[in-house]
Amino acid sequence: MSFIRYKQFGKKEYAYEVTSFWDKKNQRPYQKTKYLGVVVDKKKKIFERKVRRKEEKLILDFGDTYLLNRFLEEKTFVQLVRNIFAEQSETILALLYYRICYGSAMVYAQSWFEGNYAKLLYKNSNLSSQRISSFLDYLGDEKLQRSFFAEYIPLFCNAKKGVIIDGTSLPNQIHMPLTTWGLSGEEIDKQIRFLLIVDKDTRNPLFFRLLPGNMLDVSTLRNTLNELERHNIKNSFVYVDAGFFSEENINEMYGHNINFLTRLPSLRIIYKQLIEKDLHDIESIRYAVRYGKRGMFVKQKEINLFGKKAYAHIILDPERKGREMKKFLLNVTDEKEKHVEHELEYMLKTRGIMILVSSFKIDRSEVVPTYYVRQTAEMLFGFSKDDLKIIPLRVHSEATLRGFLLLQFLALIAFIQIKKKIGKEYTVEEIMLAMRNLKCKVYESEIVIQELTKQQKEIATLFGFLMPKTLGI
Repeated sequence: MSFIRYKQFGKKEYAYEVTSFWDKKNQRPYQKTKYLGVVVDKKKKIFERKVRRKEEKLILDFGDTYLLNRFLEEKTFVQLVRNIFAEQSETILALLYYRICYGSAMVYAQSWFEGNYAKLLYKNSNLSSQRISSFLDYLGDEKLQRSFFAEYIPLFCNAKKGVIIDGTSLPNQIHMPLTTWGLSGEEIDKQIRFLLIVDKDTRNPLFFRLLPGNMLDVSTLRNTLNELERHNIKNSFVYVDAGFFSEENINEMYGHNINFLTRLPSLRIIYKQLIEKDLHDIESIRYAVRYGKRGMFVKQKEINLFGKKAYAHIILDPERKGREMKKFLLNVTDEKEKHVEHELEYMLKTRGIMILVSSFKIDRSEVVPTYYVRQTAEMLFGFSKDDLKIIPLRVHSEATLRGFLLLQFLALIAFIQIKKKIGKEYTVEEIMLAMRNLKCKVYESEIVIQELTKQQKEIATLFGFLMPKTLGI
């Protein structure tokens, strides 16, 4: 049985529906009350029930930062940043997410921040241009950087299977001692040298060094190995490119019982001797090996390398030989008289040829894949320059530059973790662009996440996440 009860509060009268019922368990009558609303017409029983609507404050990009933050929390990367940088960690994380999610110039970081979920995730961050500049100075402190590497290296790397060492040029117009004229590719430019050390086993970036632009790679190896030893990385194997090949470096590695694999520079006398004496029968079936879907010829020989026993691996890639031969013939056929004939014959022989040198024996079938591990460093340079926009450099002091490169190094660590997770199905850029389109609406005390598209659901599944429907603030 139901009836309506009216109550007066101030100038308004309110109606309630009261329903009586018998509670069999307790053997007694009870009443239920339901609010009907403000009385509009009592005779006609018309009531108005106003529902207080949540006031929407703003809409933000959500999916990219949420996905990135949750993934890196699981990888303990976020905790590493918090442990080392303490009260500055929120600003670092916000800048890292900007570099990975958007990757534009630092001057636009604040605009990105204002329209992204990072604004709520890291409320104590200040990404204004003036603040970022002083913050990079803070990151450039060498003591702080040493503390970072001391904690990072044991957590993310083991380096038990060797390291890869490679360098690249970073052209810039910054007026400081590190910026000097040097060779960048085939051009001479004002630059600094960025040396990257990579863990061969995990493929994680391990360490970096910043050097003057005119510093040759051959003169940096010993100091690099010494720096690694300070972080308890005592290597028994080093992969280096031809730029590090020198008698001094080779003797250093032999003297410290460090095995190595490197490419032999074509200007070395020993290279020319191997071409002249040992190339004549390389295209023989007994030297044929398979590398993935490619076939190659690998001929091996024990050699004397600066008085030490070493092994030369002469590699002929037929596909590369065809391309280089075509280009060579097109360039010189009509101008043969301008060249010395025996020099042209020698150049013909070297088309498609690469010679590697190692301090130890390597099975013929393992030579090429072992050397191509070194491409990991080249790949990381590519990510740094193309995906994370390490150049052009837009800083104005050495301290700021060191801070910027540490920030880039942190972004590279995070980038590689994501790359490992997603494999070849997506690029990191595709993931971030797709997830950026997942928006959230911000209310007074909660965030409401919008519906996911099919692709966004697939990405969340790939990472093993269930996207929340709401989050508290």
